[in-house]
Amino acid sequence: MTNARTVRSTREKAAQLRAEAARREARRRSIWISIAVAVVLVIAVAVTVVVRQAQHEQAVAGASTPGGVPAHVLPDGGILGVSGPAPAGKTPVTVTMWEDFQCPACRAFETGNHAQLEAWARQGIVRLVYQPVAFLDRASTTNYSTRALIAAGAVENVRPSAFQAFHDLLYTHQPDEGSAGLTDAQLVDLAAQAGAPRDAVAKALSTQQYKGWTVKRTETFSAEYSSTPTVLVNGKVVTAGDPTYVISPSGLKSIVASAAAAQGLPAPK
Repeated sequence: MTNARTVRSTREKAAQLRAEAARREARRRSIWISIAVAVVLVIAVAVTVVVRQAQHEQAVAGASTPGGVPAHVLPDGGILGVSGPAPAGKTPVTVTMWEDFQCPACRAFETGNHAQLEAWARQGIVRLVYQPVAFLDRASTTNYSTRALIAAGAVENVRPSAFQAFHDLLYTHQPDEGSAGLTDAQLVDLAAQAGAPRDAVAKALSTQQYKGWTVKRTETFSAEYSSTPTVLVNGKVVTAGDPTYVISPSGLKSIVASAAAAQGLPAPK
């Protein structure tokens, strides 16, 4: 009997030891599983943070680095001027103007044609597309063409409704060739006068925010044209084959009237 009880007791203790070992093993596995899950969660969170940070940096780069492109510009980099509703079912005549804010001939074109172009645009007869470039930096001592275009890009980016007024003010206050041009502070003042946020334009100028954009635009222009202003009506150059010729108001009106008639639009007044 004693031997039987001893054997049974030994077996029970062995069973208890095995059960305890199994419980320890289960706890150990549970701990390792918890650790593994925690590690996976940490990695997932880290990856999410890295991805979001990269997305944020990419977004910031697109908006604030020298290679940034202003919001609201057309796919080809052009900027829309003032506009009005076109007659039902009709497409306005597109007048495109390649220009440099330091260019005296551009100012002459604006002086002679701006009033009638704006009137036609508000009537819905014309769609104004400005294509500003910066190839006359050599005509100032401070790269004025580039700085003026960066400021224009900043205005278009934050307050497109103010672009037309700022554009016009740049020609009204165009500096003499060979001079230092307007200062950054003066450009900011004009932008604010046009209705754009002062701080945004000042920041764009101080960081050269749209420098890359100005370079690419100017390269695109220089690959096809040789001087400003280059004016196109419905994609066709209207400078009579002479890149130095600035079309007269009467000449432009005649060309636009012909295009308008072909498109079933009212004659420009």
